[in-house]
Amino acid sequence: MSPIGSAASAIALPPTGAGLRVVRLGPGQAGAPLRAMRRRLAAEQGREPEPDDALEASATVVAVFAGEAMVAALRVHATDTPQLRRELGTLLQLDRFSGIWAPEHIVVGSRLQVLADFRTRQVIDALLRESYRLVRDSDVRFGLIACEPALHALFAFYGFREYLPPAILPGDTGVLRMALVCEDASTFITCGSPLVDLVQHPQLGLSARAWLEQTFPVLV
Repeated sequence: MSPIGSAASAIALPPTGAGLRVVRLGPGQAGAPLRAMRRRLAAEQGREPEPDDALEASATVVAVFAGEAMVAALRVHATDTPQLRRELGTLLQLDRFSGIWAPEHIVVGSRLQVLADFRTRQVIDALLRESYRLVRDSDVRFGLIACEPALHALFAFYGFREYLPPAILPGDTGVLRMALVCEDASTFITCGSPLVDLVQHPQLGLSARAWLEQTFPVLV
């Protein structure tokens, strides 16, 4: 499933306007630009930069650049990597998917990061639309994410729904567990998602959403 979970070459996409461009970076390729963005983000927030974690080496990064600087990024992980299953398998209940769906049909997103001056609709649309193209073209059925409650409205706008109740992590940190069904035109239309025009095979989304709602009753 290239470039997710593989050492694919960096792929540059056409400019999105205002000097912005979207780039897909294979595992291990984000390097210095990603670390520089994290340092800027930490300085904005008055904290230390986030260190690389166990998922860094296997992540495909979809990023928005302004000139030579990375200004927004989202990591996308294949679920067949041992690191992902150790870190997030229990939290996201991946075993409930794996009995029915092959690993290549499921991805997990992590570390959505955007510099303060670029938290605009144009930038977020560019980032999430390109992330959607990546997973759609890789035959993915479900995109999962664990996010802080403050991001619920953002992800819901693009078509994510909570498929499990909120979870409490060590340190009393609350997280939401949300799922996006790829090619789910009906949900995208209902929520006004900017992804709706990217749907190519709505029948795939229909069957995947039916399974998800049957398996996780919190959705119904």
